[in-house]
Amino acid sequence: MIIFIIGEHVQFDYEISYIDAEGEETAWGHCVAVAGLFREPMPPTREVLTLVGCAQARPLAAGATQLGELCLIVSNDVRPLQWWGLTEAVVLARRPHALDPELVDVVLEVVVSGPDSGQHELPDSPQFELDGGWPESVSYGTCLSVNGLYEERPEPPEIPITLVGCRPGVPMLSALTEGEAEHLMLGVLDRQGRSMADRSFYWHVRQTRPSVLGGALVDIVLSDGVDEPVPPAARQAWEDWYERSMPSTVNTWAGYPPEGRKEWLKFSAPGRFPRWKPEEDEKGGTYHLDGRYVTDEAGLHCAVGEALKGPGGYFGRDWYSFKAYLEGGYGVGLPFTLVWHDSQVTLKALAGTINPENGLSYAEEVVDLMRRWGVTVVLK
Repeated sequence: MIIFIIGEHVQFDYEISYIDAEGEETAWGHCVAVAGLFREPMPPTREVLTLVGCAQARPLAAGATQLGELCLIVSNDVRPLQWWGLTEAVVLARRPHALDPELVDVVLEVVVSGPDSGQHELPDSPQFELDGGWPESVSYGTCLSVNGLYEERPEPPEIPITLVGCRPGVPMLSALTEGEAEHLMLGVLDRQGRSMADRSFYWHVRQTRPSVLGGALVDIVLSDGVDEPVPPAARQAWEDWYERSMPSTVNTWAGYPPEGRKEWLKFSAPGRFPRWKPEEDEKGGTYHLDGRYVTDEAGLHCAVGEALKGPGGYFGRDWYSFKAYLEGGYGVGLPFTLVWHDSQVTLKALAGTINPENGLSYAEEVVDLMRRWGVTVVLK
């Protein structure tokens, strides 16, 4: 984004605010730019866990090696207590359990997250159950214990960001002088000053100094960046949306890499512009999907949104939200007909993403979902 300073006029493209538990928003100030917003995410730490004494259940104890995303549910004798995310799960080895040949020990390489409950201690009388698969969760079975799960994990390193050209409001000035720490929201504005995107961040000031932009502005260095940094590969999508905002033609997203397409879906999501507020559903229509550029999951949802809602249209960003939109209230109601042109481009590009439960690719799952919900899908 290009900074414009004309005389004393400065265009502030970012607004900082605090949102309390009741959803009330308090403006903290504005800034012209954010250094460090675009960066590659830290690579996740991969760990080795051993699922000890797994019951025979496909695909955990059978032949599958790449299990994808799992949810490990830890319960006591009364109820579930912890939900751990085990993502990018790969089976390194399977071996018979030492005390019971009917059970299997499974060694996994995974990325561990959670638990969602915040409780990190092993409960009394623990029970372990694994769910996995997509798009709908299926049981992967149970195990007796999980070696390596309750190890202490280091905090990720801090990567500073700089709020460039800040015009502080009263709350920000107070936080600067008193060292107040808060979890804040960084709102991103387009050229016309409309909401374009947002990111959360933690207010922990490392340094304050007169701004490189001059005047009464200040630059504020924060100890850590936004919770969800923007991949550099998505920068062009940000620049284009900033300049043009609402697209007037379809397939504006087509030239972006997958990271840019994912950001595009966030820009077009409801709440950004009044036109996308839920509306009365039009039923029985026929819509045409241009499949020439649909080569990944994000592109599929970009194309579906534009087929049903027009340029820049949104109808979900993944399988789950797409299913929610099919339930109605977003302008397109069941039944309707979707003519999918050049569908083989998508079916071929996504052929490697397979649901182990039914052997369908992601694109085939989306088609199957629509047909089960009463959409007439014509593949051309």
